[in-house]
Amino acid sequence: MTITLTAPLGNVITDEGRVDVKSLARSIDVTVPSIARTLHKSARYLHDHPTARSIQPRALQLVDRVNTLAGELGGLKFALAWLKTPMTELGGRSTMDLIVSGEDRDFEAALGFIDSFLMADPD
Repeated sequence: MTITLTAPLGNVITDEGRVDVKSLARSIDVTVPSIARTLHKSARYLHDHPTARSIQPRALQLVDRVNTLAGELGGLKFALAWLKTPMTELGGRSTMDLIVSGEDRDFEAALGFIDSFLMADPD
């Protein structure tokens, strides 16, 4: 997994190389309770420990995918619009809906959907 610190979400990475999930939530326009479900933690825990080691693997996966989407789509605002757009392939849900559902299978499906989109041939 490659993380580009100068990418749109580079500001959510601390000097220690950890994702600050409160900054991540603000940057991707979701609430801390929403991202808490994704990370299987309470919102209170994330407010008190926004860079906890236990949340880093999943948080880094999300940062990586959003950065890559932003690069491909021309910026963070376009990536966020795509993530929040309901998709017929997802039963009318958005990719972001899957990400913040709190279900492991939804999170993995969202990452897979993003990866499939990124690998699609535009021709």
